[in-house]
Amino acid sequence: MAIDEELKPSVPPHKKKEKKIGLLKMLPQALGGTIGGPIFAILGIVILKANSGLLISLILSGLLMILFIMIYSELALSLPIAGGGYSFSKEAIGGLSGFLIGWGMWIGNLLFTALSGIGFALSLTVFIPVHYSNSTTVSIIAFAVLLFFFIFTLYWPKNLNKIMKILTYVLIFGFITFILIGSSLGNTLNEDFGFDIFQEKMELGPILSTAAYSFVIFCVYEWNSTFESLTTKFDEIKQPRKTIPRVFLMSIIFAVIIYWLVSFVALINLGSLSSDSWNSIILGHSNAPLADIFGLVLGPFGVYFIGLIGMIATTTSINSGFQMSSHLLHSMSRDGFLDQVFLKKNKKQVQWVALSFSFVLIIVIIALIDDISLISEIGNFIFLLSMVILSISLIILRNTRPNLIRPWKVPFFPSLPIIAIITSLILIFSMFTTNMGFLGIIVGVILILLGIIYYLFRIARRTHLLLLLNGSKFGISVVLILLWSILSIDASSNGSNLLFFSPSIYLIGSIGILSLIFDLLTVRQILPKLLKDEKTIVIGGITHLSEKEDIIARRSNFVGASILIFIGLILLIYGALTLNEIIILSSPLIIQMDSEFLKLLFFIVFITSGLILILNGLIMIFQEIEVQKIVEKTEINQDG
Repeated sequence: MAIDEELKPSVPPHKKKEKKIGLLKMLPQALGGTIGGPIFAILGIVILKANSGLLISLILSGLLMILFIMIYSELALSLPIAGGGYSFSKEAIGGLSGFLIGWGMWIGNLLFTALSGIGFALSLTVFIPVHYSNSTTVSIIAFAVLLFFFIFTLYWPKNLNKIMKILTYVLIFGFITFILIGSSLGNTLNEDFGFDIFQEKMELGPILSTAAYSFVIFCVYEWNSTFESLTTKFDEIKQPRKTIPRVFLMSIIFAVIIYWLVSFVALINLGSLSSDSWNSIILGHSNAPLADIFGLVLGPFGVYFIGLIGMIATTTSINSGFQMSSHLLHSMSRDGFLDQVFLKKNKKQVQWVALSFSFVLIIVIIALIDDISLISEIGNFIFLLSMVILSISLIILRNTRPNLIRPWKVPFFPSLPIIAIITSLILIFSMFTTNMGFLGIIVGVILILLGIIYYLFRIARRTHLLLLLNGSKFGISVVLILLWSILSIDASSNGSNLLFFSPSIYLIGSIGILSLIFDLLTVRQILPKLLKDEKTIVIGGITHLSEKEDIIARRSNFVGASILIFIGLILLIYGALTLNEIIILSSPLIIQMDSEFLKLLFFIVFITSGLILILNGLIMIFQEIEVQKIVEKTEINQDG
């Protein structure tokens, strides 16, 4: 033993191996990725949607989150690449599908950060006199707090991360305080306290749609960022293969328990559906429902206490949202999907271009959509769709790369990923049962289509791009006519019906559909057949016409393009007039309280239709100019 001791190399104190991170030290960071601010903004909405059925919705969404965590764990530990879920899908599927998962998760992070900024503003309004607490004030506060965090993230990222860890402990303390005091003192201090709400009938539809809606409560975009930061420290963690999945499973289970108890305590303090508290807080659409509910027990102190906790919770979410948004842009640039400018970093190693671009778009989202319900629906739809793609990616990778080292494997494969896919699709379909959910899906699909168009502009061949634009023009025209017909829309302004409006919609849609004929058979191809010109020649795929035919073709194309651009501009005007309620839409199939839904639905349809038609018309003009240049060049070469 003595000889062995002498032969054992001495290690200088400063070179001793650092102690590895254990599960307990990782847990606070993981909790910071699953417990955050959205519940402070949307609690009143989810209670109104499902009443006491919210408790079942939270269990359903929590169980599905556990499945997602398992799937994410296998992918993250098998492919510990910066970019999170985007990188996994790109590796498994690649191409357009890989790009779309990155695009969708980036959009989702922007929406999540915007929601957190609005949530901070709503929590702050409890300290502001009621007559100042309007939508303009909320937007200004949201802009200010986002600007503050943008600057802080840009110049002092390490200090901000340390502060966030402390705030996570404060947040958990706030939730536990609400649960303990709300349940123990509510019975004596709150007149409306009771369990009558649990006697109300529960319906499956609202429970499922609320389960889809409540995903944002679990900070679904925040845990993606936290998971990525932990997997990059793989070598510093004690038994990482077991510790990382366990710590996130523990954190999501803890989050489910916390949110369930918070919701339960909130419901029993509201009492029955006919109570004064229910009418003033839930039906009154309180800016800070959780704070007002705690105020039923502790008065103004309870309101201010939860208002402060809500501000803390949303700041942690804003921080994570900024970080993940910039990481996703950086990763997509690294893979050639975006411009290399997003790879630039400052002296603090912050991806400042990606961060700045994301910040600007978050501000734009808040300026255009200040409805937290719509922001949540869009974000949840994109998240569920992303989880479907991630689950498919796991199945594909298991088959295409069987020898990949997998420190963690999803149990009961492939049953659990298939269950996750089916359940996610069921929840997506459940969103159609609510007007705002339906609208969220429409906006989400449009945002994904914009991603496809960008991808095709940057990556794909021109023929594929033109095919997509022509198909989009045809599809959006059909959708416009179908929606107008099915919903039997009437338009009015200042109390008088606009008789021209419905015929103009059908005319616009019909022109969009009929123009597809000229996309498939161009004027240059039709003219020789109509004029029976057998001398027409085709060089390089371009039909060369006589001088007279060429003039007719050129003018016809310019007229057709001008018509599309003009109609597109009319639709943009219709969208603006509808949004500003200069033109008011109504339908016998949409009840009066949902007129806001009808306005938003057709604003989106009008704007999307208009932009597609204008883009299609501009491309027709550029194509004709390009053809003329090629024809002239060919003629010069022939003369030479």
